[in-house]
Amino acid sequence: MESNYEKQVLRARTLFLQYDQDVMIDKLRLKADAEYLYLTLLDRTYRIERKSGKVEVRKQAGFTVCLDYQVVMILYDILCHSKERPVLSGTWCGLSSLQITHSSPPADRFTAPFGRVFSGRIQKLDAACKELKGKKLSTPASADVCYQIPLFSFYPVIFQFWDGDEEFPPKIMLLWDEHSLDFLNFETLYYVMGHLLERLKKSVVDKDFH
Repeated sequence: MESNYEKQVLRARTLFLQYDQDVMIDKLRLKADAEYLYLTLLDRTYRIERKSGKVEVRKQAGFTVCLDYQVVMILYDILCHSKERPVLSGTWCGLSSLQITHSSPPADRFTAPFGRVFSGRIQKLDAACKELKGKKLSTPASADVCYQIPLFSFYPVIFQFWDGDEEFPPKIMLLWDEHSLDFLNFETLYYVMGHLLERLKKSVVDKDFH
């Protein structure tokens, strides 16, 4: 029997195959050949087989099937949902400013567990952001860590972190371009948030063993 994961991925793959891939290539200026479309997501290279829609990720030994649900859904969404030649506004906002309805869960519910992991590990978190090709930013809010991180080469997000103390818990804030919904569905931004935080967490925790 297929898992819910497999069903969701197959549904998204089927939808992907209904779209004009030449339009995808043109609007996002993708690298492509006769067999694959190529995208870089958080400094990892992925390819989508044009005939089947299957997503693969490049590892040291070559490309292998990608089993990360968040990644697969982000890639399908940017390819299928994004508007024709989407353009960034250059103005940043919180997630709540982008939501169409008020039924979505607050971002703090997702970020709080990661904030506890990052607490007391400022230098390691700083290094993890740099590993994702992040550009360090100064901020009037005096965040302990603040980086603009390229999700895709053409679409960045801003990650901010304030460490906790006896009075306040650690806090994470992600800022999004005001035109983000021209690139991705609102629900997919939660996948983006989860994937970015998981990548940072893995890097920070791995550094504990070095």
